[in-house]
Order: sequence, then structure tokens, then C-alpha cells
Amino acid sequence: MNSALHIAQLEKSFGTHRVLDGVGFDVEKGTIMGLLGPNGAGKSTLIRSIMGIVEPDAGRIELAGRPWSRESVRSIGYLPEERGLYKDMKVGEQAVYFARLKGMEKAQAVSALRGWFERLEVEGWWDRKVSDISKGMAQKIQFICTVVHGPELLILDEPLSGFDPINARRIIDVIRSLAADGTSILLSTHDMPSVERLCDHVVMLNQGKVVLSGEADVLRESGWDGSQDVVFKGNDMAFANALGAAAHLEGIAPTITQGVRKARIRLREGTTAFAILGALQEAVEVQEFIKVRPTMETLFIAAVDQAQPTQTEEA
Repeated sequence: MNSALHIAQLEKSFGTHRVLDGVGFDVEKGTIMGLLGPNGAGKSTLIRSIMGIVEPDAGRIELAGRPWSRESVRSIGYLPEERGLYKDMKVGEQAVYFARLKGMEKAQAVSALRGWFERLEVEGWWDRKVSDISKGMAQKIQFICTVVHGPELLILDEPLSGFDPINARRIIDVIRSLAADGTSILLSTHDMPSVERLCDHVVMLNQGKVVLSGEADVLRESGWDGSQDVVFKGNDMAFANALGAAAHLEGIAPTITQGVRKARIRLREGTTAFAILGALQEAVEVQEFIKVRPTMETLFIAAVDQAQPTQTEEA
């Protein structure tokens, strides 16, 4: 397995409270893994364990196939949720300082940073103090400080928090580009739309345990409940009659335009979408027939709800 990060049976307790309970997963090279979970699920403790801030009680962490070490952590790019820049330092000198901490020579750091400042459109702020720049601008600077040394593994905690839609799109494009170039990314977030836009895989934690993991598209496909959206022209009664007992009509929305209607149906077990579409086409003019897969938010809520009874019984 080509893993940039391998977690196996990780455990951590604080007093009698077990925060991580046998957590395990892999982040493969060049992929974006979404780390999801409600507050208190263990995400922060997991990240701090990877970064060496917290020492696990048991389990194994490997980076690029090698056992975890203080030296290997230097190669990680880590953007914490709690942002922190020194307000009285100039933006450029502070960015150079952080790059030097990651082992870059000064000239190399300045050159790389100038390129990143131009890429994220902050080149005019090099000689300004951090106290003079906006929160969004400061977030861009800290993101640049996280990626400037070209880490093989990036850990991003709520990287889009506080950005306006335009700058959020820029950061999303950069994250995708980094992954396409081979960077492995562990992205911790509560923002489910960003998970759907960015993540190849997801791992969901609840009360210190993995409750769902896998490829994002596969998970959404496996969670499909038979729902389809149908845009059609024709008589509502004819539409409903054509469904028969093979599908449940959940509702028909008001007219969209010029007699065009939209309905949500749910196929019953044993019925194929092809068969329903054929029956509908004989009764109305079908313009769109769209599979409605569950959102990551829906899957997340369902996974947490399903895990809860088991954990209650164990308690």
C-alpha cells in the first residue's frame, strides 16, 4: 500500500475518558482524506498525536512507510484551526521565519514565498505588519506558510473557515492542485459541502471510534435509497399512475415553467431505474431523470445515529 500516513489501532485516554479507541486508517499518496466527526469525537486528539503534541497510549503511526519520529514530523505541513501569526512582525519576514523552521534556506524560502504570494494574490502585503491585514488575508498567509516547504503530507484543520466564496474557491483549487501533484492531504472539517467538493476518501469518527470509512463516491452510492428526481411535461395523474406499485411518489413541485414539473420518487426494492423510466416515458414527456445520492452530511448523521445505540449498550 502506498500510504503517506498509516494509523493502526490508536488509543488515547485522559483519566477514565477514552478519546481514541482503536482508530485506524490510511491516507494514500496524492489523495485527499476527509476527517469527519462531531465535537468531542477525537479528531483533534488524533491530529495532535500525528504531530507529536500528544503521545498515544497504544497503536502505531507511520509516515511514508516509516515509523513515526520527531524528524519525520518536520516534513508535515500543519494548518491548525486556531490561527496564530505574530501581529507586530511584517508579513514577509514572518513567512520566511516559518519556512526556515521547516529547514529551508533563506534565499530558497524567499523565492518560494514570492511565488506563493503571487499565486494567492497577496504579493502587495510582504512589507505590511500582520496587525494591518484582514482576517482573510492572514488566513491566506498562514496557508502559504503551511505549504511553502513542499510537504508530502498536509494536515488541514478547517482550512476554509472565514473565507469569502471567491477566496474559498482559490484555496480549494490550490488543495486540488497539490493533491494532483502527489501531496497527501488529511482535511478535518465540519463543512460537508467542501468534503463533497474535495475529498476522495472519508473517515468518520464518533466517540473515539471509526464509524464509517471508504471512498466518498462509493459511500454515497451505497447509501442511495432509490430516490430519483424527474423533470417532466404532462399530466400529474398520468405520471402517478405510470409509477404503479414500483415506486413511491414523494411529491410534485409547483410548475417550473410552461407546464414543466419536477417530482421526487423513490424506487421500491427490486425495481430498476430503467424500468421506471420506460413506464414514465409512455405516460409523460420526461426531460430529466436524475439519481439523488445522499449528501455527506446525510451519511454522517446516519453513521453517528447507527453507532450510538451500540456505544450506549457498551457503556
